[in-house]
Amino acid sequence: MKSISFLVMASMLGTSVSANLKLPNNYKTLEGCKKQEILWDEIKRTEHRGNPKLNKFGFFDLLGMFMQKLSKKTTVYSDVAEKGWKKYLHPYGSIAKVKIVPVEGHNYTGLFDGADCGLMRLSLTYRVTKKRPFAPGLALKILRDGSHSANVSALYAMEGQGENHNFFENPLSNIVPIGRSFGHKVVHAIFERISDYPEELLVNDFGEYGANGEKVSSPNFPRQIFFVPNENLKFDKKSHDYRKDLATIPTGTTVYKIYAAPDDRKDFNYYNYEIPDIEKFVEKSKYIGDIVTTSKFVASKFGDKRILFKHQTR
Repeated sequence: MKSISFLVMASMLGTSVSANLKLPNNYKTLEGCKKQEILWDEIKRTEHRGNPKLNKFGFFDLLGMFMQKLSKKTTVYSDVAEKGWKKYLHPYGSIAKVKIVPVEGHNYTGLFDGADCGLMRLSLTYRVTKKRPFAPGLALKILRDGSHSANVSALYAMEGQGENHNFFENPLSNIVPIGRSFGHKVVHAIFERISDYPEELLVNDFGEYGANGEKVSSPNFPRQIFFVPNENLKFDKKSHDYRKDLATIPTGTTVYKIYAAPDDRKDFNYYNYEIPDIEKFVEKSKYIGDIVTTSKFVASKFGDKRILFKHQTR
């Protein structure tokens, strides 16, 4: 079988949908910021009055994932999931409007040069239990003029970060070490149907098209990026609802710094990548930009159940 594991799953599978947004017929031709406005209006309209309780993840969820046509997550160019799509992992989170602010001195192209209109969703893979750790994840969508959006998801590690409930404790990345537990191997096997590299997503699309929707003549992009948390965003490590922390983050906050792995690591051996390597890899990477919020974080039915983050698999 072929694979796509927690990383590809992390933000990708969905809970049943009840919000009824119908995108305009000319949606694709609109400016990116107009698309952001349409999606954000629906996010705000369906804002939760109270944070829904996170789901447990068990055998029937694994079975449901196995039965689901997962290829849709990698082939459908849409910002909204079809009705009935079920999200088994990362079912509840918070979402904010964001922009990419580039740092001078790098040569990466496309959206790495900056973008004003995007959405970022932060969530947990599943409810924390005695057996399941706190496992944060990120999904980023940048809306472009007259073209499809660019999307990427990121995790820290398949194993999460233990009992530490500070969402911003560790860097997140589009490539994560392969999980070693039995459960992670089962999930890995389920998603091997789509990719031979289930713990890796690509960011090629970010470098190939700019925010104006135009294709870059000589695109340049890294294989791996890290989302390094703003060192000032430190929350309680004890058990609590992380969504309450996110709700306190002011508009205009740099939430993550983007680091790009150097070109000499483009061919590194994916199967030898381990959790202790993460810190070393970040240290050797280059700071190329910031993810800055342009709204508050909102927990929303539409943000949880209908927003779709496409995955570009290796």
